[in-house]
This record gives sequence, structure tokens and C-alpha cells, in this order.
Amino acid sequence: MQTRHIIPATLVLSLLAVHPAVAQGGGFGTAGEVPFALQGRVYFIPEESDRLPDFSRLRPQGTISTMVLNIQPQSFTAGFPGVTNRFEWFAIDYRGRIMLPQAGTYHFRLTSDDGSRLHIDGRQVIDNDGIHGVEAKEAEVALSAGIHEVRVQYFQGPREDVALMLEWGTTPDNLRPLDFGALAPAAYRREGNRLRAEMSGGVLFATNSADLQPQAVALLAEIKRTMIDPHPAARITVEGHTDDVGSDTDNQSLSERRARSVVAWLTSNGVPAARVQATGHGEAHPKVPNNSDRNRAQNRRIEITVTLP
Repeated sequence: MQTRHIIPATLVLSLLAVHPAVAQGGGFGTAGEVPFALQGRVYFIPEESDRLPDFSRLRPQGTISTMVLNIQPQSFTAGFPGVTNRFEWFAIDYRGRIMLPQAGTYHFRLTSDDGSRLHIDGRQVIDNDGIHGVEAKEAEVALSAGIHEVRVQYFQGPREDVALMLEWGTTPDNLRPLDFGALAPAAYRREGNRLRAEMSGGVLFATNSADLQPQAVALLAEIKRTMIDPHPAARITVEGHTDDVGSDTDNQSLSERRARSVVAWLTSNGVPAARVQATGHGEAHPKVPNNSDRNRAQNRRIEITVTLP
């Protein structure tokens, strides 16, 4: 009879963070939160569990982030991706957002060993739960253009094998790993001591409006949680940009009002006003030439920079 052991939470999180490449290379993730990545909360479950747990009744042991779930089926004895130690009886509740440029019917495949489920916009679309070997289930979903909430729930029961892959595509015979980085509703990058997030003006505001849309609030909350809150001494700059449609004066005014709207949300949600500055550039700093509708959409944007001390 084989003895099973539950590894302490601190060890599991350190194991998951051993190899930074797992965030891009298909592991469960690296420790901590990365803006606009797929965020997973790690939980421990009782031995002999045979279904996904009720996550609301559990206390998370830590957070990991990844851009893709592409853990190919492999022997438990080979260890988990990026690590050499072996463990079992844990669950991960992943949540993230993707932004689709156009509406359509999209196909999803969720492969796991053991159980998993896929939810999109709060609706379960794939149920692959239970103790089982490597098993794939598929579904097709009609999705509108814009931002969609994605949730993947997974648990690992007893050894011997492990797998977790989330794939998607426009046809069932052309599926590929779902890349949350490529489909993120905002672009994030780090430049030295500066953390930068860039969001489309169309995501945050309606046309010619400086009032934040509901989906904008969720994005700003993620920026606050992952970029601002961990750095209480950092300075924050919010910059508004427009395309060249309309007069210079109107565009300048619109960019300023939009930047101030973002600052107003941040300060009303606990960020000290002394740390935040709003600047509007109008059409003065385009990313790309304003010579097509697609380019103009890229130039209508909000940039948030967090400068670390």
C-alpha cells in the first residue's frame, strides 16, 4: 500500500516558482500575480477527494500566474513542469480575461488528469470533473466581440499522471493553447523601474465620452491590485491619448477628461491623490500613423505608468 503525503503550502508555492519559464512554457504558473495574466489560487484538498471542491469553503494557500495552460500528459514520477518534487491532493482556481476582436463561434477543448471545469462569463461550458486519467472534453460557444471572463477549475488527486491543457480556435480541427497574454484586454510591460499598462480608449470609454464603462472598472481594479498596491511609495501617471479625428482643442480636452476620470477612480478607491498625476496629450503622440480606422483605434488609449522609487 502506497503512502500519500500532503506537502506544506509554502513548499508547493516555492516549487511552482522554481522555473520562471513555466509561465510561458505551459506549467501551472509562477508565484505571485502578473497583470492581465491567468491568475490561479492554490488550495489544498482532503485526501481521497474525488471531485472539485467548493472553493468558497477553502482558504487559498497562495497565488500563481501563467499565460497558457499547456501541461502535456506526463507521468507523475517525472515531476511537475519546472519542478522535480512530486505532490498531490491540491486544487487551483484560475481566473482571467480575454478580449476578442470580433464576434463568432469559438471551440474550446479542456484536457486534464484529474478533474477540471471551464466557465466563460459565469456559465459552465465544459465539465471534465472527477478522478480519471487523461481525458479531453470539447464545447463550442458563441461569443461577442469584447472582454470575456474565463475561469478554469482543476484538481490533482492521486498519482500517477498529470495533465492540464486549455485550447481554443475557430474550428474544432485547428485548436491551439489559449494565450492570455496575446488576448489580454491591456498591454503590460516593465521598463527598468517603471511598470506600464496600456488600455484601449474603446475598452474604457464610449465614443466621445469620459465616463468609465463597467468593464473599465474591472481592469482598473486589476491594475490597482497588481501594479499599484504592492508599491505604496510609487508615483502613478495616467496619460490620455486620442486619434486625429476632430479638432485639436476637442481632442486635447477629451484626453484630459479621460485621464482625470481614471485618476478619480483610483483616488476614490484608496490611492492617495498626492501620488497620482493626470495628463492629456490629445492627438500629439500617436503610436502609429492616423491613416486607417485600425491605426486610429490603437492611438485612442490610456497609459498608466507606475514609477518605483
